[in-house]
Amino acid sequence: MLDNAFQRRREIERMLLSGRRLTVPYLMARYSVGKNAIRRDFDIIGGELPIIVKRGYNGGYSLMDGVGKHQNSLSHEQLECLEEVAEGCSIKNREILLSIIHEFGPYCEKNT
Repeated sequence: MLDNAFQRRREIERMLLSGRRLTVPYLMARYSVGKNAIRRDFDIIGGELPIIVKRGYNGGYSLMDGVGKHQNSLSHEQLECLEEVAEGCSIKNREILLSIIHEFGPYCEKNT
């Protein structure tokens, strides 16, 4: 099983790739962790993705222009196909397919 920090970082990456601007207070509340944990997450994620930090009013973390939104995402048709195939699979294979959808599908609240 993956540790919580790794899972949290992957989810934060998906949110960033979907084009969202994230704030430390929002992420602290969402994951029930402290400010230092979130900042450490962004230090690690920043090694892989070009993160922009805007401080102060209306600040937060986002990705550099041109990066994200549909990067590393399945198309709508691919998602529908995988969901359809998952319905007819064994429980184990269904869990695997749903994890692929969760990992590579575009970020949305219902997938988390």
